[in-house]
Amino acid sequence: MMQATPDRHDVGEAPAFCPDFLVVGVVKGGTTALYNVLDRHPGIYLPPVKETNFFSRADMHPAEFLREYALDANLDVARFIRNGMKEVVHLAHVNDPGQYAALYAQARPGQVQGEVCPSYAIAPTAAAAIHAANPAAKIIFMLRDPVKRAWSQYIMNLREGKTMERDFLREVERDGQQAKQGWGINHQYLALGMYAGQVQRFLELFPRNQVHVLLHERFKQDPAGTVRQVLQAIGADPEAELDLSGKFNEAAVPRNAALNRLLVRSGAISAVKAMVPRRMRGGFKELLYSRRHMPALPLDQAKALWELYASDVERLSNMLGMDLMRWWGPDKYKE
Repeated sequence: MMQATPDRHDVGEAPAFCPDFLVVGVVKGGTTALYNVLDRHPGIYLPPVKETNFFSRADMHPAEFLREYALDANLDVARFIRNGMKEVVHLAHVNDPGQYAALYAQARPGQVQGEVCPSYAIAPTAAAAIHAANPAAKIIFMLRDPVKRAWSQYIMNLREGKTMERDFLREVERDGQQAKQGWGINHQYLALGMYAGQVQRFLELFPRNQVHVLLHERFKQDPAGTVRQVLQAIGADPEAELDLSGKFNEAAVPRNAALNRLLVRSGAISAVKAMVPRRMRGGFKELLYSRRHMPALPLDQAKALWELYASDVERLSNMLGMDLMRWWGPDKYKE
């Protein structure tokens, strides 16, 4: 069962443990790929729950979660820890400080300890909760052109049966009009890409030299260079051999959208994930999903959506002293 989460948490009460660094965002910005690369570094320890949502728990309201999201996050944390944490789990809600600390029990002496959890960027109380726990923590953002980020999230939601709307802009507009909004409650396509306020919350609490902003586009272009930049920032050996193999969270769409939606909402997909080891899930995915006939981002819709982000990107560029238009914007969109 989903563990109950209190509506509010006193961020002034520091939990017993906080790691040395946190990759705090963003959704569909490359955090899973970064997690996998960092997890292979001998000098780094990451918990076997990639996204614990521990420091954003004050902003979580499980009673209002979409059914699909609740099923995704339905991990019995106590049992997982008790059984030895034998496999990486993508998502959970860890609410107890003792359980959160236990996720780091297998770290070896001298390892730099971290976490990768994109809810920390968007959750209003997360920056203060992290700072209260460890004001010396290094903060890492991985940002992406907000229109392409929203498109990638939309494709993911198609794959995971979280929407069946075939018109991207209509899906974004419909989601933005939901009466209730928040993490796990609606998809937050627009809000997740409004980065300026998210970054500002951390800059108001942490010294500038502790907040590092990376770009998904640079990561794709030069993964080794980007990872070494992270290693230098967190104090891990930047000369260690990097394993950059593998593709993570590859985009795909359901072979049968209606069947996929039924399997998701019934809990069948979550049950298979729980029973089948990660290394054996490839064949199951091949049956359900395909990369053939992948939809393309409509150019007119991309440009229309960009208009909603333009001023926020300008604000962020000024805040960071970084020309984000070198990497983002309408001239980067193609038919």
